[in-house]
Amino acid sequence: MKLKIILLSFLAVFLMSGSALALNITIPDLMGSGSGWHGIQEDQEVEPGCQPGQKWDLEGFFLDGTTLTMVGGFDFKDGYGGYQSGDIFIDTNGDAVYGPAAQGTGSGNTTVQNTFGYEYALDLDFINNQYTVYSLDADTTTVNVLFSQNDEANPWEYATGGDFIGTYGLTFSEGLSDSDVDGLLGGSHYAVALDLGDFLDGDTNFISHFTNQCGNDNLMGSGHTPVPEPATMLLLGSGLIGLAGLGRKKLFKK
Repeated sequence: MKLKIILLSFLAVFLMSGSALALNITIPDLMGSGSGWHGIQEDQEVEPGCQPGQKWDLEGFFLDGTTLTMVGGFDFKDGYGGYQSGDIFIDTNGDAVYGPAAQGTGSGNTTVQNTFGYEYALDLDFINNQYTVYSLDADTTTVNVLFSQNDEANPWEYATGGDFIGTYGLTFSEGLSDSDVDGLLGGSHYAVALDLGDFLDGDTNFISHFTNQCGNDNLMGSGHTPVPEPATMLLLGSGLIGLAGLGRKKLFKK
């Protein structure tokens, strides 16, 4: 019982040491000009020539410590208009291919041997509220978006290849107001949150990418995972030493 109390107290202090503010890390997807629904902004915007509206809008990536949150008017869990969510892709060496550079790669949800410069695929599973991470290699295949006019939004989802890293939990939220999502517009929003610390080291620069099946909108982000704070590491070390001491005391008592 005493060991359980110490563990719970240690975890509570550890969790409270995290940052309380989320940073908007959304970057331009390199498509669009001016303003309006096909403009250069990412909120209230879709790809040029595509159907506008909140239901299609992929609005932003946010980073809070190592927690990555994706926000949109698009229903990540159930999709919209017969089109489903894709997977999240992560680039860690800065060579992700998107925007005009990704055009001309085919259409029709075709499978291609192309990682588009991404090192990881996060295969989202909303039925079980989890995601599976794959480390990508030259033999990896991904699936293109449906319409060739949206090739700049490739890839849509992970298909095969690479190395299995692990399966972890995610959080899905719906019915969020504008104020719930840092003032993004549209009135009603969905969000997906997961912990990049599950598979990425601290002090890592990354680019994140997501699109839906038709490629109607392309969401990009650029962030940096934090270096573990010395105070946090000291607290972790002290907690482990305390637990080790308690286990030793029980052993000697026996």
